[in-house]
Amino acid sequence: MHYQLDISACLSSVVGDRGLSQNSFNNEIKRVNDALDWLRTELKLGHLPAFDICSHTDDIESLSDLANRMRDSCDTVAILGTGGSSLGAQTVCALSKINSGPKIKFLDNIDPHTLDCFIDETKSERLGLLIISKSGGTMETLAQAVTIVPKLDDCGPNKVIVITENSNSPLKQFSRQFNLMTLDHDPNIGGRFSAFSMVGILPALLAGIDVRKFRSGAYETLSQASLADQVLDVPSAVGAAVSVALYREKATSISVLMSYSDRLSMFSHWYRQLCAESLAKGGEGMTPIAGLGTVDQHSQLQLYLDGPNDKMFTFLSPRHGGAGPKVDNKLSKKLGLDYAADCTVGDLMDAAHHATNSSLIARGHPTRLLTIDKLNEASLGALMMHYMLETVMVARILDINPFNQPAVEDGKLRAKEYLKA
Repeated sequence: MHYQLDISACLSSVVGDRGLSQNSFNNEIKRVNDALDWLRTELKLGHLPAFDICSHTDDIESLSDLANRMRDSCDTVAILGTGGSSLGAQTVCALSKINSGPKIKFLDNIDPHTLDCFIDETKSERLGLLIISKSGGTMETLAQAVTIVPKLDDCGPNKVIVITENSNSPLKQFSRQFNLMTLDHDPNIGGRFSAFSMVGILPALLAGIDVRKFRSGAYETLSQASLADQVLDVPSAVGAAVSVALYREKATSISVLMSYSDRLSMFSHWYRQLCAESLAKGGEGMTPIAGLGTVDQHSQLQLYLDGPNDKMFTFLSPRHGGAGPKVDNKLSKKLGLDYAADCTVGDLMDAAHHATNSSLIARGHPTRLLTIDKLNEASLGALMMHYMLETVMVARILDINPFNQPAVEDGKLRAKEYLKA
């Protein structure tokens, strides 16, 4: 597999009273086994298209053609979308290399200063737009579109593409008015589960990402979950069992994901939406917190170590040892940093990662490790599929529908009423 999961520091034998007894863990494993059986049945019946799409590559060629034409025509491509229409793509595009294509700019907010600066600083003749809204009614995305598109000299298919459901939505109407190229968003794939669909794949292609490897990594994780003989051999199922057991038995209601890589920063934010919108229903749910190591060791760690003991931690990291520039030997000794002599910055990152993890365990906080040998398209796809699987299995155990977000609609309606007043 592309990653390894270690949950041993979530057990009481390692962290004490805040951890799970072996008996509690075994009982939850039995429940998650039922959830895994349900998941496998749903996959066989074709009821989970957001997952099943990883087994296909037939759409990639046509999307590659679109992306190549846009890459040839544009110096900058702005992705207009928010939430699930943006975070998955941002997560994948974080792997792009310098000078791998046009500059990719994600406009996922409607801060007037940001939009003013973007419009003022971007040459419209070499600007491309990818406008994404599943429903076609997202206020923020529509506001961006009606602000920027009329300023373009060329709205042809090499410059502007819309992804939305095939309905008579405001965005669909707008697309018709300006004769924009429109791709149909699968109505059965929700935004936060759409990273492996064209919503994530087309931006990734624009950024020069190998999307076949991205989907392949996800499919390997999905296949392993579908075919494993024992539930203990399925990391996402084990993760779901630990999360639910800690939540139910230890009131561990906050889940902190600490990613030790700048390129995984957006992954943590994607996870935050996936967890928050999928699992917080009817008074249930865990509060997800996105963290970045080592930065948040200097802003959050005091709380984590010495604050309320209501959290579980997941440390996600590639193996950094030996990577990056080497610390100057003479300077480090002169400055009293003998411990850093002969180290690379990757060695320092690894040391900070393991020390923080060890410190939390010593304080009795349930902690798990997600480790990848190397961060690339395949391992990222595997990690994203892991969390999608884990999330739907947690939801199944808690008897929650992970695919809706009914409470969010209230705020959208109130915003419209406020503007009408």
